[in-house]
Amino acid sequence: MESSHSPTAAPVEPRPGSLRVSVLLALLAMAGPLYIDIMPSIIAALRTEYGLSAAQAGFVAASNGYGSTLGALLALFIVPRLPWRPLAVVLLIALVAADIATTFMRSYEALVGIRAVHGVIGGLLVGLCYALIARSGDPRQGFGVLFTFHFGFGGLGVFASTFLAPYMTHGVVFLVLAAFGMLALVVVPLLPEFRSETSTDKARDGIGRLPARNLMRIGGLFLFQAANLGLGAFLIGIGSDLGHEAGFSGAAVGFGLWAGVPGALAMLLLSRSFGWRPMVPIVMAAGLSKALIGIGQDPAMFAGAIAAVFLTMAMALPYAFALCSDGDDSGRSAVLAGFASKLGLSTGPAIGGLIYSLGAETLITTAIATVMVASALFAFSLRLQNVRQPA
Repeated sequence: MESSHSPTAAPVEPRPGSLRVSVLLALLAMAGPLYIDIMPSIIAALRTEYGLSAAQAGFVAASNGYGSTLGALLALFIVPRLPWRPLAVVLLIALVAADIATTFMRSYEALVGIRAVHGVIGGLLVGLCYALIARSGDPRQGFGVLFTFHFGFGGLGVFASTFLAPYMTHGVVFLVLAAFGMLALVVVPLLPEFRSETSTDKARDGIGRLPARNLMRIGGLFLFQAANLGLGAFLIGIGSDLGHEAGFSGAAVGFGLWAGVPGALAMLLLSRSFGWRPMVPIVMAAGLSKALIGIGQDPAMFAGAIAAVFLTMAMALPYAFALCSDGDDSGRSAVLAGFASKLGLSTGPAIGGLIYSLGAETLITTAIATVMVASALFAFSLRLQNVRQPA
C-alpha cells in the first residue's frame, strides 16, 4: 500500500506499535464486521419490522457474509494499489450510506442486494485494516485488541437482542451500524501513517510470491476457522440432542462470547512474556476444548464447555492472524489470511451439516481433528522460520 502524502498528514512511523494505535485500528476494523456481533437483533428486525420469513431473513443476513468474502478477495488486489487513508474514508462513507439506505427498503430482493453490497464494502475495509495491523510494530497486540473488541461487542449484541429488542424498531439496528461507521470516520485522521519497507512493485503483485511458511499458516487458519464454525453453527442443535431447551442453548452460546474477552486479553499477556511459544499449545487446547461439548448433558457443564471453547478460541485467533502476517510488512499475507478466514467460516457450516447428519460425536471428533491438523501446520511453519523470540 502506498502512503498518503498530504502536508497535514500524521508523522510517518515505519512501524507504529503503541497500544493507542492498536485500539484505534481495532475500532476502525470493527466497522466492517460489526453486523455479525448484532446479528440476532438484525434477524429479529428483519422478521418483525420488515415482515420477512425466517428463511428470507436468514438469506438477507447470509448475503452480508457472502459479500464480505468477496470483499476480502477483492482486497488482495485493491488494497496494495491505493493510499490507505483515502480508501478507508471512501469505504466508511459507503458503509454508512448502505446502512442508512437499508432503513428505507422493505422488499426482500432490495434488502438482499443492499446487504450484499454492504458486505463487499465491509470485507474490503477489514482487509485494509488487517494489512495496517500487519504493518504495525506489534501485530500480536493489534489482533489481540481487535478480538477483545470483537468478542466484547458480540456479548453486547446478545444483550441487545435479548433485552432491547422492543426498542430496536424503525431501522434502529441499522442506524446503530451507521453510527459506528461515523465513529470510525473520526478515527481515521487520528492514525499515523504506515509505511511498508517492502518495495511498491512487490506489494502490488497481489498474492505474489509469499513464503511457503506464510501459505502454511494461512492454510492452518482456514482449517481452524472452518472447524470453529463447522461445529459452532450446530451448537444449539447439539444442545437439543443432549436434552437442553433451545432457548437455554442459544443463551449459553450467546453469553459464552463474553469468555472470549478474557481469552483475548490473556493472549496479549502471554505474547508479551513468551512470544510465539504458547501459540501451538493454545491452538491445540482450542481443539481439545470442543470435546467438552460432547459430555455436556448437565446444563452447567454444557454452558461451561461453550465458555471454554470461546475462551481458547479467543486466545488462538489473534495469535493465528499475527503469525500469518509475520515477516510480511507489505500486509499481503494478512489480507490473504482475512480471505482464508472468511472462506473457512463459509465452508465450515456447509461441511459440518453433512457430518452432523452422521451424529454429533462425529462432528465434534472431526472438528477436533481438523484443529490438530491446523496446529501441525502452524508448528511446522514456526520450525521452518526458526522465529526469534522477543526479549
